[in-house]
Amino acid sequence: MKQLKLKWLLLGSLLTSTGTSFMWPLTTVYMHDYLHQSLSLAGIVLLLESLVMIGGSYIGGYIFDHLQIHFWLQLAISLSVISLLLLIFLNGWPAYPILLIINALGGAIANTIVNSLATLIVEKDSRYVFNMLYFMANIGVVLGTMLVGIVVKYNIRLIFVITFIMFVFFWLIAKFYYQVPARAKSSSTSAGDSNKQLTKTSRRHFWLIMGLLLAYLAIQLGYSQWQSNLSIYMQGLGISLTKYSYLWTLNGILIVILQPILNFFENHYHIDQFYKVLLGFILFILAFISLIFAKDYLHFIFSMIWVTIGEVITFPTISALAAQLSSTAEKGKYQGSVSIAASLGHAFGPLLGGIIIEQTSYECLFSVMAILVITTTVICTAIKFMLFNSK
Repeated sequence: MKQLKLKWLLLGSLLTSTGTSFMWPLTTVYMHDYLHQSLSLAGIVLLLESLVMIGGSYIGGYIFDHLQIHFWLQLAISLSVISLLLLIFLNGWPAYPILLIINALGGAIANTIVNSLATLIVEKDSRYVFNMLYFMANIGVVLGTMLVGIVVKYNIRLIFVITFIMFVFFWLIAKFYYQVPARAKSSSTSAGDSNKQLTKTSRRHFWLIMGLLLAYLAIQLGYSQWQSNLSIYMQGLGISLTKYSYLWTLNGILIVILQPILNFFENHYHIDQFYKVLLGFILFILAFISLIFAKDYLHFIFSMIWVTIGEVITFPTISALAAQLSSTAEKGKYQGSVSIAASLGHAFGPLLGGIIIEQTSYECLFSVMAILVITTTVICTAIKFMLFNSK
């Protein structure tokens, strides 16, 4: 059987990310303007979608660790393919949200399995693998969000058609190029590992992963404010929705520029991954603090630059560290945990933000987000030095 190749994982990531980016910008608009549903109902659908993705991430991790990977991966992708095919013809109410949620379940399972498969790549270092997966996913986001505005002018149904086609290609790639023999997981482990390490992640590694995930969750709670409540805040300051959307264009462009630069430094210099992710945490803290004082567009651009640099450094490194610290038998479990932390942040971040804004102010929201990241960063750093620097 052929060895799993990184290029096929990258192509799969590009296809799914581009396809998904055709769908998510339109969800709220489609439900409100086309299906004539309330914004609160659209918010409930998005919350349910995030919760289903949390479940899908757990299932995907379990599959990778305990079941036949190839069969279940194809089944998960098939779930997305079938739901997208039905969406072409059944996109009214309530078929649209039901099929959207089914697609989210299949996509979350498949995404976690693919991220777990990335831990089996032997041709490249895990840091490079996850950096490149993140890079290709963001290329997909840039392409998807850029093209969706063009396609929707012709016929909104084309969005579902194009996404369906992309997931069909992803299914074909998974069928022919994601076949991994059962022994691959054990063979990827270094010769010095004990039998215990093969089956169970060490206690100190477990606690460090938990510390990293806690900080990652706090960051995602804050990051979700950029995707939800911040647009309303900026409009209240007289900054148009168009200018808000330009910030995400800037985000995508910066990621595409910065990721190859980061890869260059990773390949030529030894960079401690923990201190790298710690730098990312600090940049997010600075970004959230800067929002407290942002009252004009230039300041929001400044904050977005800090957020993007932090994102490029932090997000792929969390996955790489989870892969490095977890035992061979629990790779799927901890890659699933990374996805769950992100989904939890996206599910409850807008709701938490809305409650804080209604009770206090936007400035208080940004302060709370900064304090959350500061607190969890301190906890994570304390775990690292207590468990790994003490003899």
